[in-house]
Amino acid sequence: MNKIIKKIIEKTQYQGNSEPNIKQISASQFGDELLQIWLRYKHGVIPNENFTQSTIGSLVHIGIQELIKNEPEIEIEKDVLVKFPNGWTLSGSIDIVDNEEKALYDIKVTKQYTISQLKKEPTHHYIWQLSVYRYLMKELTGLDYNIKLFAILKDGSDFNIKDGCSLPHYEIIDLEPIPYKEIEKRFNEIVEQIEAHEQVGSYPEQCKDLWIRKLNNGNIIKMRCEVYCPYKKVCPYYKQNQQRSKIKF
Repeated sequence: MNKIIKKIIEKTQYQGNSEPNIKQISASQFGDELLQIWLRYKHGVIPNENFTQSTIGSLVHIGIQELIKNEPEIEIEKDVLVKFPNGWTLSGSIDIVDNEEKALYDIKVTKQYTISQLKKEPTHHYIWQLSVYRYLMKELTGLDYNIKLFAILKDGSDFNIKDGCSLPHYEIIDLEPIPYKEIEKRFNEIVEQIEAHEQVGSYPEQCKDLWIRKLNNGNIIKMRCEVYCPYKKVCPYYKQNQQRSKIKF
């Protein structure tokens, strides 16, 4: 591996506690399916071994945060957490806190399709994540913050016919937060389900939406597993599917 790429992968790794069996749910997990949350609980954070989608996102985060880190009333990568009576912790690392306008920003490198879905779904993954940040800041400061998505669009915006390319594009989107009581309810439900599976030694059902795409050559790819999930090597369902694909008839 090229030494520059190797250093980039190393520097963009998750810097928090990556050990397994930690009773902690992060804001970024809140919109995940239960299996993904359970796999992180059982195996900890799986480090990146290659240049991935996550690497690209981390590079953009680092660049934006570096440019604004000395601005007055701005905090970057603010870590906040709340400990619950059941022994579990709810945590988050907020990309940008603007204390002057009382707004929390989360940076996402994404696509137009995701943004269109976000605007249709009041409980989209991104909205859950930012709503948890808002809940944590309320617990910390007693203040109600607005939540905003800072979206960097990988596929640009309107197609520029004259230049023959997509224009660079970003969107800052004001989001309607999920109520605080719903955050607490969802958190307790996740914990109860994880502890129930832990007690009987089972694991949650397979993720329902595998983001299946049909390739030009006719093959089917499960995008959530192959491209976006760092836990596929330890996922029991992924292993079963791989074994079945090796069976010849």
